[in-house]
Amino acid sequence: MALCWVYWMAGLSVIQTWATPAGGYQFQGIVDCEYDDTIDNMIYFVKNIFNQKLTTIYDSRVQKYVGFGEFGIRNADRYNSQAWKMAIRKAEVETICRYSARFFKLSTLERIVPPIVKVRLTKPSRYGELSMLECSVLGFYPQEVRVSWLRDGLETTTAVTSTDTLANGDWSYQLHSYLEFRPQRGESVSCTVEHPSLDEPLEVVWDTSGLDAKWFKMAIGVCSLFIGVAMAIGGGVYYWWKNR
Repeated sequence: MALCWVYWMAGLSVIQTWATPAGGYQFQGIVDCEYDDTIDNMIYFVKNIFNQKLTTIYDSRVQKYVGFGEFGIRNADRYNSQAWKMAIRKAEVETICRYSARFFKLSTLERIVPPIVKVRLTKPSRYGELSMLECSVLGFYPQEVRVSWLRDGLETTTAVTSTDTLANGDWSYQLHSYLEFRPQRGESVSCTVEHPSLDEPLEVVWDTSGLDAKWFKMAIGVCSLFIGVAMAIGGGVYYWWKNR
C-alpha cells in the first residue's frame, strides 16, 4: 500500500513547476510514503526531479539523500550537510507519513457507519388490498449488509425484491428492499437489517397507524350507517304504530 503526495519546501501541495519562458528547464518535488497494514514499517522518500530526470532522493531507511549524476551528487552532499533539513526529513516520517496513514485507515479501511432504516408503503392502501412495503437502508459503511422481512416474527422470502447496494458518492451506501403482500389487521410486519456496525440485527416494525386510521374511519362510517338505518326503521315503525 502506498500514498503519494506532491511536495515542495517541506509542505504538501500540488506539483509545482518552474520553467523559463522558453521552457528551458523544469523542477518538481514529490513525497512518497510506503507502508504495510500495520503502518509500522514506514518508508519515506523525497524525490527531486529536474527536466524529468531524478537528481536526488531522500530515503528514510538510510536517513540521507542520494544523488544521481554530477548535479544530483553535489546537491545531495549539500542537503546532507544541513542538519536542520535532515531533522525535518526525519520528523516528517511521523508528521506526514504515519499521521496521514492513520487518518486514511480511520476514514476508509476502519470506517464504520450504522444504517438509517425506514419502512413505509409505496402508495396509500387499505387492509386486504395488494400493497407494497419499502425498507430503505441509508447512509451505511462498509458496503456489506443483509436485509430480511419478518411477518409475525417469521422470515419471509415470498414476493421480496431488492435493489443492488448503491454508492452515494460520499463513502456511504444505500439499499432498498420491497415486500409485496396483503396487509391484515393485527399482523406485525418488520424489516431486519444486519450490518458490521451493529452489535445485533436492527428490526424496524412497520407502523400501521395510517391503515388503522382508515379502518377506524370506515368502521365509524359503517356504524353510523347502521345506526341511521336503525333509526329510520324505528321511526317508521313508531309512526305506523301511532297511526294504526
